[in-house]
Amino acid sequence: MVRTLKTGLKGTNISEKDAEEIIGGVQEMYDRIPALFRPMLPNLPDVLRRIPASAQKYTLREIIELLDYAYENGLLKR
Repeated sequence: MVRTLKTGLKGTNISEKDAEEIIGGVQEMYDRIPALFRPMLPNLPDVLRRIPASAQKYTLREIIELLDYAYENGLLKR
């Protein structure tokens, strides 16, 4: 059974064009990781699901800025 992107977008406000760009960008990020290490990484949806519910009231940009600050100041380890 072939699934279309439109089917996956039902119930969201994401346009098909934006969805293609987002998926392509995430795939490009994963493609830069050496194949040996990819199986060790959780997929991005699993990572995002683990973010505490308290983060839902903030924009993605605000969360990214917070995490950048945390990395730069030793509050998060790589």
